[in-house]
Amino acid sequence: MASPYSTTFSPFKLGAFTLKNRIVMAPLTRQSSEPDGTPTDEMAAYYARRARGGVSMIISEAAWQNDELSCVGYMSQPGCANAKHVKGWRKITDAVHKHNVPMLLQLMHAGRVADPRCLHVGELAVSASATQSKGWVLYTDSDREKEDRGITSAWPKVTFPPARALTKAEIEKIAKGFAEGAKRGIEAGFDGVEIHGANGYLLYQFLDPKQNHRTDDYGGSPENNARFAKLVCARVRDAIGPNKLITFRLSQDGVDDFTGAWPGGVTYARAIGQALKDSAVDVLHWSSFAWSDNRDPKDKTPMPQVIREASGKPMITNGGIAEGAHAETALTTNAADLVAVGRPLFAHPDWPYIVRSGEPYNWANFDRKYVVKPPYDYECGYPFDLLRPNWTPDLSSRRTKGWMA
Repeated sequence: MASPYSTTFSPFKLGAFTLKNRIVMAPLTRQSSEPDGTPTDEMAAYYARRARGGVSMIISEAAWQNDELSCVGYMSQPGCANAKHVKGWRKITDAVHKHNVPMLLQLMHAGRVADPRCLHVGELAVSASATQSKGWVLYTDSDREKEDRGITSAWPKVTFPPARALTKAEIEKIAKGFAEGAKRGIEAGFDGVEIHGANGYLLYQFLDPKQNHRTDDYGGSPENNARFAKLVCARVRDAIGPNKLITFRLSQDGVDDFTGAWPGGVTYARAIGQALKDSAVDVLHWSSFAWSDNRDPKDKTPMPQVIREASGKPMITNGGIAEGAHAETALTTNAADLVAVGRPLFAHPDWPYIVRSGEPYNWANFDRKYVVKPPYDYECGYPFDLLRPNWTPDLSSRRTKGWMA
């Protein structure tokens, strides 16, 4: 039977790749790696199951690329910083590629929203400017999460420490770190990388005028606010060559500001799109809770549409896409070339096949338990149990150098 969603299930040429449909697995934070950031066999079984389920491309959960300058964001976050990490990721990419699905490594720098327990002794968090987030660390406010993860220690609410402004030399150093992480990602079998410039993390802190108070080349205008992101993308392109994909993720809101909006709204978004027009990225990726809600009272044009048109870049659009009709609407209204599906894939890894059938389906309500223990591909691995994180409740604790050796 032909699918009623003809655009959603049409192929799309992206760089050197031809994707079989327009459905991308969004990057989904799970905090399931070894304590030192090494990806696990459980993660391989998780990603392989979603590749089997019919997506055209997978973007990994965020990984850190070097262990300095508050790069590591949260406990049990995977890394791509050494040979051990590369080996762990290689099992994952091999499992995904068995299903002829390309996979991108998302690279992230936490900046001012690094969990303070992930900082080294004597290390301060860094950001575009000397600021402090008013939010708190991801998933520290839920007793249900604690129960699902099997944590028996204290479960504190963790707030963020003050951050200092980066120097220009440090900005260059961080861009080089992204490039080094990207090169390791290609060694691990990834088909490209996504640079995380959204959701509250470091590159977002430069893009957001509310956080970027700089008066040098890296602040003060949309073009300057985007300069660091463009530098990172250029360094990554030099490191991985012309035939691997680079995506760049954008958002107005973050882990510490879930209702955030850019001052200037659509006007600012258009200027950011124009600034990214000559960047080294193949595709942009808009992240939101609802892609059509731009939070601008003066102009209701969806942000992904604005940025897509201003940049001339293809757009992956994420946020509120839970049904086939949602995907088709985004794709046929100039708001997306591809759609990124997140929460539905936790519980329903066959979401693309179910949607393509055109049959009504009684979807399970999203629950965090699916994040902790989702359906797995048992051909790839059979996780008998999850890692039980030993996350210290001592908020004053700091790591020492060499912890991940």
